[in-house]
Order: sequence, then C-alpha cells, then structure tokens
Amino acid sequence: MVGEAEAAVKTAALPSISAKYPGVGSSDLKLDEFSIKTLDAGQETVFVRYALPATATTNMEGRKTIIMTRTIGVSVSLTGKVTYIYESTNKETLTPHSY
Repeated sequence: MVGEAEAAVKTAALPSISAKYPGVGSSDLKLDEFSIKTLDAGQETVFVRYALPATATTNMEGRKTIIMTRTIGVSVSLTGKVTYIYESTNKETLTPHSY
C-alpha cells in the first residue's frame, strides 16, 4: 500500500524534481521517508524524502564513520499538486558499537 502511494507521489513529483534538479531521474531516487501531515489550515499533505545514494560520501572521524547523503524532499497535496521541493544533506554517524 505504501509502495503504491509512494509511486503515485513520485510520478506526480518527478517533472518538478527534474526541472529543479536537472540530471536527477526516477532511478536515482530511493525512498527515505514517507508521511502524511496536517497543515495549520487543516489541509493534509504527503511528504516524501528521497535519498540519492550515488551522492553518498564516507569519512572517518576517529573511530566514527560519517556518511553524508544528498536528499530531496517533496510535499504533494492529496490532489497531486507539488507544493514544495527542497534539497538537504542527511548525516549518519556510525560508531563501532552500532555496526
């Protein structure tokens, strides 16, 4: 069920993502977060964050492994209108006891 909803959001959002971030295609986007939120005005919106695994970089800081991955967030109304797109970076820190 989530897969179908995510696919519908990706289909609606992909033209806007490609326009804002040329070179980013459907196969580059890996689902990272999916949620439905209620805005202050009472309207519901679907929020999806996609990771772009090909952009990941790994660095060592002492005994910690730091993984930085570019992400693209998209907010889509329940009618399929893209209302917001942004780019950010996700930072994941792994310590020896976490792997």
